[in-house]
Amino acid sequence: MKTSTDYAIYFVAISVILGGAFGVYDAVMNPVGATESHGEDEHAEGSLKSGGFLPAGPILRIVLIGADERENDRGRSDTLMIAYLNKRLKKAALLSVPRDLKVQIPGRGRDKINAAYAYGGEQLTIETVEELIGEKTDFYVKVNLEGFVKTIDTLGGVDIDVPDYEGPMTRGRHHGMHYDDNWGNLHISLEPGPQHLDGKQAMGFVRYRHSKYGGAISDLQRAENQQTLIKALVKQKLNLWNAPRLLKAGSQIMRHVQTDLTWQQTVELFNVFRSINSSEIHSMTVPVSDASSGGIYYSALVESEFHNRLSRMYDFLEGRVRIDCPVTVLNGSGQAGVARLAAERLGEAGFTQVQSDNAEDYDHERTTIAYHGDARMAAERVREALGCGRISSAASDAQDESVTVTLGSDFAGD
Repeated sequence: MKTSTDYAIYFVAISVILGGAFGVYDAVMNPVGATESHGEDEHAEGSLKSGGFLPAGPILRIVLIGADERENDRGRSDTLMIAYLNKRLKKAALLSVPRDLKVQIPGRGRDKINAAYAYGGEQLTIETVEELIGEKTDFYVKVNLEGFVKTIDTLGGVDIDVPDYEGPMTRGRHHGMHYDDNWGNLHISLEPGPQHLDGKQAMGFVRYRHSKYGGAISDLQRAENQQTLIKALVKQKLNLWNAPRLLKAGSQIMRHVQTDLTWQQTVELFNVFRSINSSEIHSMTVPVSDASSGGIYYSALVESEFHNRLSRMYDFLEGRVRIDCPVTVLNGSGQAGVARLAAERLGEAGFTQVQSDNAEDYDHERTTIAYHGDARMAAERVREALGCGRISSAASDAQDESVTVTLGSDFAGD
């Protein structure tokens, strides 16, 4: 079964490729010399580089629908997300909505939110989302993922350095990434190291979670694989020299995407996305608790926490981030005073709850930043303030937000 993370990565990949294809088309049809202002109206029709096709407000809200459709069956929405984008500050946020969340569906009463698509397609899904978040949205994008593999193949594949996840799982034997799921028609067989992946292999690379030898990777490691794919696509494929394949891939994707964005808006949106730094993207999930009624399981909204998370998200989007996330700094290099210096630097960066201590050992060469709960954004801010550090999700089930920094010898402190 595809998860929300699967659809998130496919949507981003598809958006990157599709936006890039339109961008290439625009670059070819409107070369730089032809779109210089020379005193004309900057928003004159015909030049996409001048902008002005997106709504005037600073924040855009886009409903993302991953639909599990079959022939003669509309199906249900397998994944539902809302992408928020502050065009002016170049910040973005992604809100994931659990598909089993029980909500009020307009005209249908209370039901799981993924039923809205079966009842009334994308329009009723949008109305249901708007009632949940309490505000109107601007656009929607519905993705059917059948074309993902063919699209990567059309682009000529992608070069990836495959991690050796299964070495530790198998006591040192180097396997890379291997998994078989006959029910889900997922078969992954990737040796470790740099290699060229086709579409089917790329699909396995981003969906890999468990090893057939036993063991599993964390959600963060899986997210890192997905980020690796996106960065590789952007670096290797979004170039004018790749224009023929990019345009063909964009045309192919159009058969698997339904949206109310015009192609001019798609290009403008792509150009905004391209200018956003990874540290300026915040992700969160609608908080829920397990519940059941009449033997039927569903997710119940935790309203107070949901409103708190929305408030923090808008603080971030509008540049009012409150960095009240607790941070613990551990000296893992043995250099005298570095934990105190790092704590001071974090305080100067706006962190209000910072404490320092010694790590259990002093042989750490690289600084690590482990976050608990929904503190990925805070971890990014920590890395910005310290100038180093590899971010990872802490191996615990803790829901409270916190960050633990273990300083390595790569932190100079000066």
